[in-house]
Amino acid sequence: MNKILTIIVPTYNAEKYLRRTLESFLIETILEEIEVLVINDGSTDNSLAIAMEYASRHPDSYHVITKENGGHGSGINCGIENATGFYFKVVDADDWVDSAAFCRLVETLKQKNADIIYSGFLWAFDEGQGDTSLFHTKAEIEEPFKNVVYGKLYQFDEVANALYIKMHNMTIRTDLLRKCQQRIDEHCYYVDMEYITYPIPYVQTICFIKEYVYMYRIGRQSQSVGIEKMQQNECDYNRVIHSLLNFYNQLDEEIPCTAAKKHYIARMIARVIAGKIKILLSFPRSKEKKQELVKFDRKIKKEYPEIYDGNVNGAVSILRKSWYFTYDVMSILVRAKY
Repeated sequence: MNKILTIIVPTYNAEKYLRRTLESFLIETILEEIEVLVINDGSTDNSLAIAMEYASRHPDSYHVITKENGGHGSGINCGIENATGFYFKVVDADDWVDSAAFCRLVETLKQKNADIIYSGFLWAFDEGQGDTSLFHTKAEIEEPFKNVVYGKLYQFDEVANALYIKMHNMTIRTDLLRKCQQRIDEHCYYVDMEYITYPIPYVQTICFIKEYVYMYRIGRQSQSVGIEKMQQNECDYNRVIHSLLNFYNQLDEEIPCTAAKKHYIARMIARVIAGKIKILLSFPRSKEKKQELVKFDRKIKKEYPEIYDGNVNGAVSILRKSWYFTYDVMSILVRAKY
């Protein structure tokens, strides 16, 4: 039968977490309606054996694709190429879904013909408890925007100005990911922003469900979102910014895009720009780092004024309003926080 949803699980040396992830999809009432693609990205541990165990037990729903290591973006690209489901969702190999909420998502996918279904996610704090049911959880965003009507089919442009869609929120029509024809950077961290931004010009409708579907494990020392990792991987962050700006330059030219969607994309890229500024502030204070920050930010202001004006980060706003005289203070605060 045709699958309503493909879940891809990009996997690299995730033997400690993968079983929990794959088990969360193993729901008898919906198993025939979903496809789980484990993209084994050149793992050298037991990840492949774990994935093959599920594929052997449930061959109609679990499948394994093994490829050379190419990073998270490579896994997503591979998933897009091989997915057979009408909808597409990424779940990282150390995360999982809440069973009841996931069932509600699948039911909504069958009932609504939206381009994107937006569902909530929870931070799940891994402090070594072992049992994920003992994790403290917290919603980063409790509702997508004020007075949202859950279950309503919205035109995307109607609500674009109020939205911020993260990868964990998004379930999207597979054909839209293929239609945008944008390859996500490979051998690179921080490509989530590319994945959630590139299809936006083609999105017409969006529907929201109240449930928290995605459980985002946070607190692992190896996570790329830690500030030390972001410093180490600053070149990757720069690469993603470069790719997103190139994409933005194509809007209205090679890629038709409404004004509302272009403004939404500008605000999304502005968040990545704020992240770059946070990285620069996190280094030990120096005249050189300040000059690098100022030069970068002024370049954005000159060449991408809508992205510059799309900033919502308070620290970045203070820096700009003070003409960067607060650099020392902001650097101290960022370094103290992280």
